[in-house]
Amino acid sequence: MIEHSIDAAFSPKGRINRLAWWIGILATAGAGLIGTALMNADAFDESANAVPHAPTMAAFLWAALAAYVATVLTLKRLDDAGRPKWLGILFGAAAASLLAGWGIGAFSDPFAPPAMMATMWGLVLAMTPAVVEAAHRPSRPHTLPS
Repeated sequence: MIEHSIDAAFSPKGRINRLAWWIGILATAGAGLIGTALMNADAFDESANAVPHAPTMAAFLWAALAAYVATVLTLKRLDDAGRPKWLGILFGAAAASLLAGWGIGAFSDPFAPPAMMATMWGLVLAMTPAVVEAAHRPSRPHTLPS
């Protein structure tokens, strides 16, 4: 059971149905947000010389793990729905770009007017087609290898 859960979360190979994707995405988002908030608290401040508005290393690594798991789940779901792999790759690239921007403190205030926020919201928009396809499309029939 545990090996199956670990493989489902960390290996991009295989397929998962829509219900498993929803459960996994919601659990990953919840754990990612809660863990990042806890690890970004003042108790985790590594240095007095940290970059202003940048997350702690613990929070960044936790968010990176959550982004990886969300990308793997989305890739598997898109494969199950028979959708193109590039949608999942776009999702992962946008998630990595958002993570990198947040890591250097560029996306510290999502409602600020500078051009960086337009970039951040553009990356979020780039992730949307994969999420819509994963959430909407039914599974395609499983075929046995010949």
